[in-house]
Amino acid sequence: MKLKRVVIKNFRSIKHLEFEFPESNLLVLVGPNNSGKSNIIRAINLICGEDWVSSERLQDYDFYLRDKSKEIRIELIFDNGSSAIFSSSSRWPEYRDVLGNLIRDQNIKEDFPSTYLGADRAFDRHISFYDWSLLGKIRKTFHKRAYNLSDKLEERFNEIVDLFDQVPGFSEFKKDFGKFFEELQADVPLKMSIDFKPFTPSNYFKTMHILASDPNQNRRDIDLDELGEGTRNLILLALLRSYAVNLRQYGEEIRGILALEEPEIYLHPQAQRNLFRILREIVSTGLQVIISTHSNNFVDTEFFDSIGLVRKVDDPENKGCQHTTLTLVSKAELVEHCYRTGVPEGKATIENITEYYKSTSNYRLNEAFFARFLILVEGETEELALPEYLAAVGLNCDQKGVSVIAVQGKNQIPKYWRLFGKFKIPMLVVFDNDDDGVDAKGSDNQKRKSNKNLASCFGLQLEQILHGKAWDVVTSENEPATPIVILGKEFETAVKQDYENTRTERTPTYEKIEEEAHNIIKPVSKNQAKGLIARYIARRIHSFMPDYAPQFVKRIAEIVKEELGFY
Repeated sequence: MKLKRVVIKNFRSIKHLEFEFPESNLLVLVGPNNSGKSNIIRAINLICGEDWVSSERLQDYDFYLRDKSKEIRIELIFDNGSSAIFSSSSRWPEYRDVLGNLIRDQNIKEDFPSTYLGADRAFDRHISFYDWSLLGKIRKTFHKRAYNLSDKLEERFNEIVDLFDQVPGFSEFKKDFGKFFEELQADVPLKMSIDFKPFTPSNYFKTMHILASDPNQNRRDIDLDELGEGTRNLILLALLRSYAVNLRQYGEEIRGILALEEPEIYLHPQAQRNLFRILREIVSTGLQVIISTHSNNFVDTEFFDSIGLVRKVDDPENKGCQHTTLTLVSKAELVEHCYRTGVPEGKATIENITEYYKSTSNYRLNEAFFARFLILVEGETEELALPEYLAAVGLNCDQKGVSVIAVQGKNQIPKYWRLFGKFKIPMLVVFDNDDDGVDAKGSDNQKRKSNKNLASCFGLQLEQILHGKAWDVVTSENEPATPIVILGKEFETAVKQDYENTRTERTPTYEKIEEEAHNIIKPVSKNQAKGLIARYIARRIHSFMPDYAPQFVKRIAEIVKEELGFY
């Protein structure tokens, strides 16, 4: 039983949201603070989580715009046709079969349980023995499996219990307790006694504890309260992972969802990446996972179909108000977008599209999913130097949420423009129009092929790419409409020409600053460390010309500021 579709209406910041749960069984929600990521997770957990929530417990802030006249409706549709529905107009959630009939002899929390680890983690709650806590679910599973062994377990345990009565005074203590209680409550027929009953139906495995030991402290037991928060988080995830694997090994259906907010909390970057790998392993066991994160270590362009981009947009029906939206991109949708934007028919398929992005994925590209505005550039030179020049004209990229990201070559620009554009990330593209024409036989040389590929992708004429200017700005004809800054020379040369036309006799030449950069950075060859050198040059120029930026950079800054709504 898998969650297939989610519908949320009028819940907190969500006015109306409908989405298919990714086929990968993993949904990673990214977006700014207060965009509504947690509200999506809480809506699912409201029905499937450990708490029993009724409409009577709803607060004003649970309603969209705090308008209690609007019905909250949360509907979870599963792949077997059943559904679970919570409505503010009904007291309790309803669980219905494929025909819409109420299911009365089963419980949605049993059939599809949610293990919700909020940003506070609430560690102690999850290792308690309440039925719907994580450890409680584990206890119930093994309790059921122990049914055929219950007689043997009880027989052996009774042998141990008899030994307790040999402890001096313990037998008398138990008798006195019952007698004194009876004296105190003489008018009540209730009897009280002390006994050991760990193997009653409600207590199987209840004596199970989580133990920690430290080899650096003679392997002595450590109280879990002594452990750091990062370790406590990993205990919960290890419990869940081992539980899911165990169920699968014993042929039991794995059902339910792990809802995890900010998994990066208390973890260093390497541990975050390892946890992301483990989460992908967990979904391979059959469990579904939904997380919200601010870390690019939990997203990957290779697994783009697991990413959900959460934003708030203006509500046209309620002036001055915003509501939560969610953008998901399936493999089929991206393949279709590729064909609409110049990819030859048959080249991109649902089967190969992941591999297509896997071949060039890297952690730097993942940052694009967290950007308010994205500037796609060819290489490291632009990635390192462009933010320096933009800052000089009043655009601090980090402060404004702007990411300048290199795609490692002109041929990679269409690939990532298509991907990030499909996620509706505001974007600008920068590349040069270096061209090598055709060979003696009239066939396109490699750089000419690249320029034709770009023209086809953006819906432009080749002449618009091969303009004869120092730089030009055009807008893509293919959607999404994107400003494109096309340099007549490579980035370093374009900056050099502009600087030489701007500087005075009192300022050093570009060649002098470049020579200084080489002497400090000491690249092994001419083409090494070009990005570091370009950034050094920018910073050196700003030491005596703080406001300097090339003209094309000033135009880039104007476009970005206009898009972000500040000047």
